[in-house]
Amino acid sequence: MADENVGITRGTTPSIPVTVPMNLEGYTCYLSIGKKVHTPYFTADNSQMTATYGETSTLIFTLTQEQTLSCKAGPAYVQLRLIKDDTALASTMGEIVVYDIIKDGEIEDVY
Repeated sequence: MADENVGITRGTTPSIPVTVPMNLEGYTCYLSIGKKVHTPYFTADNSQMTATYGETSTLIFTLTQEQTLSCKAGPAYVQLRLIKDDTALASTMGEIVVYDIIKDGEIEDVY
């Protein structure tokens, strides 16, 4: 069962930090969230990521309202995949919870 403390909320723009014990400078990084294997709700890439590199790299993926709204509420999985030259890597899948919202859809800042 997913850890109720680790999750994202639909319709928000969360920043997902990922710490990797290696220098990922020059890697193409993909963060996928989905309900089951081979069927991601979405995949974020380097264009949605800020990073600090060193012996340990910290990647921060900022998601969009559209991406989080594509998720269904309930347990889900998250996985990081990386590639540089001929080296492709993948993390284990982690369990998260997708929390629902009362008002569905994207919201706007109008005030």
